[in-house]
Amino acid sequence: MVVGQHTGRPDGPASESGNGQTGATVFTLDVGYNFTRYALATNGTLRQTAAISTPVDSAEAFYDAVARIAEQAYARTPYDGIAISMPGFVDVRRNTAVTGGPIKALYRQPVADEIASRLRFDVPIRMENDANCAALAERYAGNAQKIDDFALITVTDTGVGGSLFLDGRIRHGREWRAGEIGMMITNYEAAGCRTLHEYISTESLSARYAEEFGVAAETVVPSSLLRRLEDPGVRGVVEEWGRYVAACIFNVIATVDPECILVGGTLGQELAFLPLIQNLLEAHPEWKYFRTPVKRCRHTANAGLLGAYYAFVTAQRAS
Repeated sequence: MVVGQHTGRPDGPASESGNGQTGATVFTLDVGYNFTRYALATNGTLRQTAAISTPVDSAEAFYDAVARIAEQAYARTPYDGIAISMPGFVDVRRNTAVTGGPIKALYRQPVADEIASRLRFDVPIRMENDANCAALAERYAGNAQKIDDFALITVTDTGVGGSLFLDGRIRHGREWRAGEIGMMITNYEAAGCRTLHEYISTESLSARYAEEFGVAAETVVPSSLLRRLEDPGVRGVVEEWGRYVAACIFNVIATVDPECILVGGTLGQELAFLPLIQNLLEAHPEWKYFRTPVKRCRHTANAGLLGAYYAFVTAQRAS
């Protein structure tokens, strides 16, 4: 029986410096609501990448599925540990899920120990929140290398993810919920406690366009709208949505004063996205006092896998 290691400080090592690499081979998983992707990682390089549908009906089904692919991978290539990127609040000290994001079956679950109990070999298991994994991928192998204070914002279908990398390490917070940027409330008088998740999601952009042009929201491809900004009607819809993205970025900068902001997600990779957001920030009357570099993330699809690897090796080094 494997025991998921529960060592290390709540906020990680005192300083996560260096390139974050060791010679260890790690089986990494990126858990999403629809799919769980997995790969082997050594020295920051991924190989044998594959995916399964995520079992979401019960925790037991999830554990069985993960243990099965972990056993199969180990039979092909023995590895030194397992690293898991997953949504929700993650207690990285105990390697448990406080919440599971959209995967309700994983709320308050001892994920590492449950997976470990199903394995026939003994390796340490580490867990980290998915947005924090994206930040670690950028810190050690992306656009935040050598930067010790930055915030990462990811625009997703259902909202906005966030991570704070401050003073050389991930800021987890007392209850593992630091960086939940999408929970900000920015329009109380008009919409009560409606959060930025509802304003910034790509689904909300699709809904705005659908309402404006009288089409079905499910037929709208949000990324395509950023390629049609020469159309005044489309630009108006996208700018209305983008003002909330700019407000989110401004609020994070005003709160933590980072060296830079990194923006991830599919829309963040569109060429027109950053110029649009930067123009909206320049329109803010206080931006001249808070001007901060805003950059794209280097990693997109593999950010969770790569970041889980770096979470593992930095935690192991500190333990």
